[in-house]
Amino acid sequence: GPAELELLERLLGLPAGNKYGVLGERKVPVLQTNNGPGLTGLMTIAAHLVRQAKKEQLLGSTTEERAVVQQWLEYRVTRVNGGSSKEDTRIILKDLNMHLEDKVYLAGNIFTLADILMYYGLHHIMVSIT
Repeated sequence: GPAELELLERLLGLPAGNKYGVLGERKVPVLQTNNGPGLTGLMTIAAHLVRQAKKEQLLGSTTEERAVVQQWLEYRVTRVNGGSSKEDTRIILKDLNMHLEDKVYLAGNIFTLADILMYYGLHHIMVSIT
């Protein structure tokens, strides 16, 4: 949520100061903007921050890469954020392990926003594994 977005801001070299909040029971992140309505959702806000930092390459360089990045961002929000049981965690880690067998990064050979947000989403799980 908001803490991840603040970490992303720092990683992207953006100045701190954005105002984040959460919406509803699922605590969906919200970014209050000065010019227009707020932005809602982890993927939407993260992509906005990437564009603001002028680091669009993190969203993918080709149409196919952009689609793969989007796919993994959706996986992050729907599966990783939604998974709460040990079985969910086992399936998520198995999916990632299979996907990364012949790849360095989630979108292939380039480091993207998908890698960053997946790291943030899985960090708490990985530190608890023996």
